Amino acid sequence: MKHTLLLLTALCANLGFAQTGKVIGTALTSETNPAEFAKVLALNPSDSSVLLGSFTDSDGKFELNDLKTGTILVKIILDDHLPKFVGNVEVQTDQTVFLGRIELEKDISIDLEEVIATGSLDDLKAGIDKKVYSVQRDISVRGGSANDVLNNIPSIDVDQDGNVSLRGDGNVTILIDGRPSALTSGNGQSLLDALPANSIDRIEVVTNPSAKYDPDGTSGIINIILKKNRKRGINGVISGTGATGNLYDASLGLSYRNKGTNLYLNYSFNYYEGYRNYFSDLTQQFGTDSSNYFDQNREGTDLKMSNTIVLGADFELDSNNTVGFSITGSLGTRERTGLLVNKLYDQNDDLFRSWTRSSFDPIQSQNGDFNLNHSLKLKNRNGKWSTNGTQSFSERDIKGFYDERLFSLDGLASYPGVEQELFNSSKNRITTIQTDFEYVFEKIKGRMEAGAKAIIRNDHVSTFSQRFDSLTNSFIPDTLSDFEYIYDEQVYSIYGIFGQILGKFSYQGGIRGELARQIPNLVSTGEKFNNSYLNLFPSAHVKYKPKKEVELSLSYSRRINRAKSHQLNPFASYADPFNIRRGNPALQPEYINSYDLGYSLTKNKVVFSTSVYHRRTVDVINRVKEYYSNNASAVTYANIDKSESTGLETIFIYKPAKWLRNTFSFNGNYINYTNTDTTVNWNNSGFNWGAKLAINIDFWKRTATLQLNGNYNAPRVTPQGIILPRSGMDISFEKQLLNRKLSIGARVTDVFNTRGFMIDLEQVGITQHAQYKWLTRRFYITASYRFGKQDIKVKNGASRSGGGDGM
Repeated sequence: MKHTLLLLTALCANLGFAQTGKVIGTALTSETNPAEFAKVLALNPSDSSVLLGSFTDSDGKFELNDLKTGTILVKIILDDHLPKFVGNVEVQTDQTVFLGRIELEKDISIDLEEVIATGSLDDLKAGIDKKVYSVQRDISVRGGSANDVLNNIPSIDVDQDGNVSLRGDGNVTILIDGRPSALTSGNGQSLLDALPANSIDRIEVVTNPSAKYDPDGTSGIINIILKKNRKRGINGVISGTGATGNLYDASLGLSYRNKGTNLYLNYSFNYYEGYRNYFSDLTQQFGTDSSNYFDQNREGTDLKMSNTIVLGADFELDSNNTVGFSITGSLGTRERTGLLVNKLYDQNDDLFRSWTRSSFDPIQSQNGDFNLNHSLKLKNRNGKWSTNGTQSFSERDIKGFYDERLFSLDGLASYPGVEQELFNSSKNRITTIQTDFEYVFEKIKGRMEAGAKAIIRNDHVSTFSQRFDSLTNSFIPDTLSDFEYIYDEQVYSIYGIFGQILGKFSYQGGIRGELARQIPNLVSTGEKFNNSYLNLFPSAHVKYKPKKEVELSLSYSRRINRAKSHQLNPFASYADPFNIRRGNPALQPEYINSYDLGYSLTKNKVVFSTSVYHRRTVDVINRVKEYYSNNASAVTYANIDKSESTGLETIFIYKPAKWLRNTFSFNGNYINYTNTDTTVNWNNSGFNWGAKLAINIDFWKRTATLQLNGNYNAPRVTPQGIILPRSGMDISFEKQLLNRKLSIGARVTDVFNTRGFMIDLEQVGITQHAQYKWLTRRFYITASYRFGKQDIKVKNGASRSGGGDGM
């Protein structure tokens, strides 16, 4: 009995200590770079259940500790790569199994024209057809908006009104999660400043898209991808920002994910105070012996406040079917005040008229997107069929209160002038329905895609104005500014593309057919325009990859730029009677033939990507300025016969050490505008260029980062003049604490207070210099705290080592 008890005791003691071993290895990408943050799973070979999970570090290394003895299956998962399995791994007690270097294989099911990760160093994947910019590591946009993010991306610029240009061309299509949105197409007004930077995951830039994409946009497509949760369990982040000049920002992000459900919610509040000043000098010649000089100086305040929410969910119905929805909503308020001082001089520089115009312009806006989507994977996993529909809306109520005062020439006396009130309302609706099918032919390494899409848009704009009548001591209607305008647009399209990898070569060709109708309805005048267009848009891409680190590419696409609703609206805005804005309902669409030749080189510490491009455009839609003899001017739109643009874009990323990253980008092009209309002077040519530099320095064991951002835009040619040089520099710092859960940062934007906008315009008998300046130099303090659960669950429900699921 005694010996039996001793035996049982020894057996229990032995069972109390698990017999375990360890597996280590290094995962590499298809370009043999370290596969950072790849998910590594230890699976039970009999049922593929998860025994243990971990992630690779920045060098691609991983460890699976405390594995029970026996045979396991190791699975490695990395975005844009096929899952890698290592079978028959024998785990022995107190032994380490070395798997060595494991190279992953690129997933050929990715669209050939979208295989972009030829080079990737942290925050920028630089390829030939497409660049992907990650927002996560850019500390210079903490507390900023989508416009701040775009301004940091190579070859993208955002002007003082929020207008976005790509490679120097303002005709660019902006999408959110691959779809048109009310935030990007609200009557020509930029609403991206209502979208917080911390809700954005990445920016995709496609400069020569395939037939799969809508052909709109001369210079390409900018796709803003919003964040979605990739971690299991409940996770969240709360952030706050404060800046000089009364700028405040607060946001909250929450997410929940389990095996078949993904829920996410992001909310942000933004409060902004600043100023917007305008200065203009206009000289106008009348005949040979008469001229005058018109001087305008406006100083004013600018207040903006917005609330934005993003809510969504994805549900895996089974292993092949996934459905989801997302809702984006934004409420915004903006109030601008200003005092415009006007002085008119004759040819002898003698003042002969002086007056002021005070203004108060409050704006209320509501914007929303609602999306439903479904994805079906074919049983053989070689294909996918996806369908989604999006309904977007935007509503804006704009009011304007204006009061003019006339002054004597000595400035000692003043008299009442015009007192005016304007009331404008606009409603914008966009319905988008799209279905896409894709299939991969594994044996021939080919891929086929086809799809159909419908975009239905409706805009309704109405304005009512009234002025004060001193005789009746009341406001009476001012019909000069009253109008009602309705715009309808329908675009129906189908496409098909096929691509194939042939050893070191790959190609893709496609064509898109499109039927479009544009119907501007000038309700106030009874005029209605009905424009219909039936077009074919071919595309072709060829690539050659002589080595893993080298890639050559040649591509072509035909594109179109249709006039937007506000560009067709002929009714004038008289908020400033001497600076009128109106559209042109006679605008024709412009057609573009785009060519791109690219080269990309990737090394462990270097990514070099460069492209030579050429664009030929006919019936160019351009913003032009018309001048009148009473010193007033109007900004409108016109078709210029053609333009030719040839340019070079270069991105150079250099990481000499783990703690230092440098990103330099350059874009330059020679453009020539040609117009045969002798009544105007819209012929101009010149070389435009700009450069950006970002330097990131990590220290304190990579828990702190110092970032410097600088940019310079040389003088840029327009059909009527030259935009003068622009430059700026930002400095940012961030420190991570509490095991990287808490981040505290500081930054200074526009350190030297040089950002602004200046333009010189010249027409026959007319010269004008205009300057715009707004509050750009601020000091920011930012803080964010991350919380939640990031563990991978094992079969029995217990939590084992490892990070979030697919973060």
